[in-house]
Amino acid sequence: MNETILPLLKARLGISTESRDPVLNIIIGGIISECENTHGIILEKDKPDHILFVLDWATWKYRNPEGGALPRSIRFRLNNLVIKKAGRLNEQTDVG
Repeated sequence: MNETILPLLKARLGISTESRDPVLNIIIGGIISECENTHGIILEKDKPDHILFVLDWATWKYRNPEGGALPRSIRFRLNNLVIKKAGRLNEQTDVG
């Protein structure tokens, strides 16, 4: 997924060199890892909404290195992904 998001993130941030690539790749990887390990969400590289979600979150993280409260729009989309995941789990385990 990094190879898909990295050029989009660089374009959004106006970065044309490769000097920031290590930092940007760590940010992207951290977001993907947090989604998987903390929230149980497996992001798919072919889904445009997943790409845009990581792109928006990575843009915010790069511009806000001190952290802070996650913007409501990103938090809302994260919550929706968690709810969708829970709905799929219920469909698979609900025998009745």
